[in-house]
Amino acid sequence: MEKLPYVPGRGLVTETSTQLRLEYLKSLEIDTDEIEKSNLCFQDIRNKIESYIGSTEVPLGLVGPLLFNDSEKPEYVYTSVGTLEGALVASMNRGCKAISKSGGFTAQVNLQVMSRVPMLLFEKEIHGLLLIEYIDSEFLKIKKLAESYSNHVVLLGIEPIQMGKAVHLRFNYTTGDASGQNMTTICTWHVLMFIIDQLKKDKNIIPEQYVIEGNGSADKKVSYFNIDKGRGINVTAKCFLNEDTIKKTLRTSSKSLMSSYLPSVELAKKTGMVGYNINVANAVAGIFVATGQDLGSLHESSVAKLTLTPYENGLEFNLNLSNLVIGTVGGGVGLPKQSQILKMMECYGNGKVERFAKLIAGFALGLEISTFSAIVSGEFAKSHEKLGRNKPVNWLLKSEVSEHFVRKCFKGYFDDKLAEQIVIEHDKNLENGILTNITSRVSKKLIGFIPVSLQVKNKTKKVLLKSKPTDKEVIKGLHMLAASIDPKLSDLIRKNAPNLEYKNTHLKEIDIYKYLSESNYQYAPTFYGYHLNKKREIYCFIQEFFENKDLKIKNSEDNPEQWNSETILNVISAISSFHQAVDVSKFKNIQEFSAISSKDLYKKLLNLIIEDKAGRNGTNEQLKILLHDIDNLEKENIGIAKTVIHNDFNPRNIFIKNNGQPIFYDWELTVIDFPHRDIVEFLSFVLDEDFKKEELLYYLKFHFNLYENENWADWLQAYIYSLKVFLISRVSFYEAMGILIKYDFSERVLKVALKMLEVLKSV
Repeated sequence: MEKLPYVPGRGLVTETSTQLRLEYLKSLEIDTDEIEKSNLCFQDIRNKIESYIGSTEVPLGLVGPLLFNDSEKPEYVYTSVGTLEGALVASMNRGCKAISKSGGFTAQVNLQVMSRVPMLLFEKEIHGLLLIEYIDSEFLKIKKLAESYSNHVVLLGIEPIQMGKAVHLRFNYTTGDASGQNMTTICTWHVLMFIIDQLKKDKNIIPEQYVIEGNGSADKKVSYFNIDKGRGINVTAKCFLNEDTIKKTLRTSSKSLMSSYLPSVELAKKTGMVGYNINVANAVAGIFVATGQDLGSLHESSVAKLTLTPYENGLEFNLNLSNLVIGTVGGGVGLPKQSQILKMMECYGNGKVERFAKLIAGFALGLEISTFSAIVSGEFAKSHEKLGRNKPVNWLLKSEVSEHFVRKCFKGYFDDKLAEQIVIEHDKNLENGILTNITSRVSKKLIGFIPVSLQVKNKTKKVLLKSKPTDKEVIKGLHMLAASIDPKLSDLIRKNAPNLEYKNTHLKEIDIYKYLSESNYQYAPTFYGYHLNKKREIYCFIQEFFENKDLKIKNSEDNPEQWNSETILNVISAISSFHQAVDVSKFKNIQEFSAISSKDLYKKLLNLIIEDKAGRNGTNEQLKILLHDIDNLEKENIGIAKTVIHNDFNPRNIFIKNNGQPIFYDWELTVIDFPHRDIVEFLSFVLDEDFKKEELLYYLKFHFNLYENENWADWLQAYIYSLKVFLISRVSFYEAMGILIKYDFSERVLKVALKMLEVLKSV
């Protein structure tokens, strides 16, 4: 065997030793470029790691608000969890929402103890008995000595356990605000040395062997003894959820929860589960990562018992964490990011460990409630459904997007020979649309925008590469999200998928951009080419990139104040020029949209919104009328020709250049419908909530006058019909998804669109 390789600077944590180790790894052709990127200071980590080479990152998610009742004045608390498990943060937040809406949670610390159990082996059993006698007689002296080696420990007692010639001494301490594992080790070691010294001096007894830990403390392991007697902090959190919250927020009932809970507990006992919980470890691990706790203690810290108790109008949830090994001082909690999160929780430093334990228990309780409800309601299974994918696909990966790949995408729309150099800007993130973000949660393929720089005649030209999900992936993403709202809603989305605007979304946008490019339509980004590979599900295209400095209005869905009358009229005129000129027959992948074909889905969405908004605002009566109107949509006979429309025509998808020219993008939801649909959606975003009737009619009459030989009565009826379709098929999605992911613009757009509808009905 060759000589063992020498790693330079082993054990040291200095800038020089770290650099030597990195160079050593590179000499072995091991790439460390990403690993060595770190903001950690050597001074901060010197006693926390050895042979340092860099750091890894775990994304942090915000959890809260969670209503905490720990004093006369209830407070909303927050935490952060570090995780790479999708949906964990969302689930914790749903549980927090349920707890908070029902009045919050209370918590109690029952016990704090940290143990260390040294083992001594003697020649004779009698020597062990003499040791035990000595400890009993000299405990106060031993206690004083142990506590002299720390500012935090208090020695509560020493419990001897003799097993033949072996004696185990269980030292039980409280450790203040530190987790105490290292602290108790040091204190116990000094006491052990003292005891051995005294035995030799007073009794002439010398143990044959002794060790600081004989595994009696079950350090970082699950132990029934520790569950019963304590190790770490024993804390209990509880809350009462009323039936209304269980139904509206958790989408189940107390009866269903109890029906599943009781037999589940019985099976857990039969199969030997330690304690009973759903997924406490996820919450504890996430908070441990975020706050610098000892991850080796996760195993014992996740021992938990969840108890449900039924009452007349709801359920009491009780969660006990018996062995929570945590600290608010010492260890990794002092690192910059970890301490900042503890400060967010008001749990950093001395006197804070009990509050920290209570909050961990409260946030873990939120996750337990949410996950158990998801399982009982069917949401958990539905959100993990594969939706029919039978075999893996060789998807496009980020690493494949190279200069060669980009050149392949130009497809004759751009003379790529003019680009001397192509630079892929993988490190720059662009904000993607709602659909892309939803779909990214269910697919590992490359989805969304990638900026690309072209060097053309010594000038830099930026373009955007967009990789699209398939329509099946979009439906899968919506299905998963809907499952967290109501499992029946997810079923309806899948059932109605062929009728929805998401059909062929991966093909429609490319078709539209090709058409717009060939028609020289000036109100869309320049189209540079595309690349399709059906087998690998690659649907990419390249379009013009707009710099912020060149735009007057961008992503203004939350800012109607940015829109003035002139700009609104320009947009209406520009989109109308498309509506009137486009040849419907040229688009085989774009279908006519029929809301009535999916009326069961839209009725479900509206019912969910009505239920969620009960008693909170004045829109419910209008929504109930709209719900009734769904059945009458098919009876409306409007004598106006349908055309290809954008169908996602809102300020998120509209730029206004500095010269006032509108640019329309994200055409992926294009369908065939009345042109009025784009107009009413646009106006519902850019009009103020207190708009006047005259203002609305001014814009609508302007739109009407852009056409010839049309009848105002039919035109008005098409507006009313289009508003209803917009409300039931799009705004209903925004509002229903807002149960999970709140869009700032959603409620405002709902109110404006409903007011527009009322105004037009009165004309």
